Amino acid sequence: MTPKVSVVTSVYNGEDYFDRAVLGILAQNFDDFEFVLVDDGSSDRTLEKLQELALQDPRVRVFSPGRLGAAAAYNYGVTQARGEYIARQDFDDRSYPDRLRLQVALLDAHPEVGLVGGYCVLVDERRGERYVRMPPTEHEAILPAMARYVPIDHTLATFRRRVWIEAGGYPIVNNLIDLRFYLRVAKLGWRFANVPEVLGEHYVHDASFFHRSLRYVERQRDLARVQAQFVRELGLPRWMYLYALGRHAYAYIPPSWKRLVRRGLAGSQERDV
Repeated sequence: MTPKVSVVTSVYNGEDYFDRAVLGILAQNFDDFEFVLVDDGSSDRTLEKLQELALQDPRVRVFSPGRLGAAAAYNYGVTQARGEYIARQDFDDRSYPDRLRLQVALLDAHPEVGLVGGYCVLVDERRGERYVRMPPTEHEAILPAMARYVPIDHTLATFRRRVWIEAGGYPIVNNLIDLRFYLRVAKLGWRFANVPEVLGEHYVHDASFFHRSLRYVERQRDLARVQAQFVRELGLPRWMYLYALGRHAYAYIPPSWKRLVRRGLAGSQERDV
């Protein structure tokens, strides 16, 4: 029987993180899903442990296409998925039990919404911060927020398979795969939403793909370019180019000031936990 949701995760050398994504997804309060896990050429025991997991739980499907890289592995996982909805999940993050139930309910009730996220606990192990990110929930506020920060955490993004097909899949790039995908979706006219509930935890650490692949300053410059694209290609107010310009300066701000800048100038809604 075809599942309603396919949870898609790619992993490279994730042996140390089996207590996060796996436990969170298999404990969902929503039953109609499959768990598609793509081993992206791991050199540790990740693949072996995934195959053991698949023998224990029929919802788990494991694929090992070799080393593809993050974006191509995302696309490969979606091509193997059978569900109407695709739920993204990073292997080193955790979803809370109600995540799928709440996101499916929103997508079922709002056919104009192509992609949905939610509130998220962000655990920044580099800066010693732990706080709840509370991005806008309505499309009219989410779209301009794209020019300031990333208002939908990719690890908690759930979207219609149709959206992914129409967008041509994830762009094959090394950085900001999620934000560039969101731009493709927005240009197609699909609406965005966030569930106003904390749906999971996102961990920021030096071993993650995002932080080991590019230097911090380079990432910030790339983010500024993509934010400017949102302003230009979606016809947002031209004054919002100021956020892209400010992103260049943000890279050099002392870590102890970044929270003030995020919550003040960028307008990020957060609360400490």
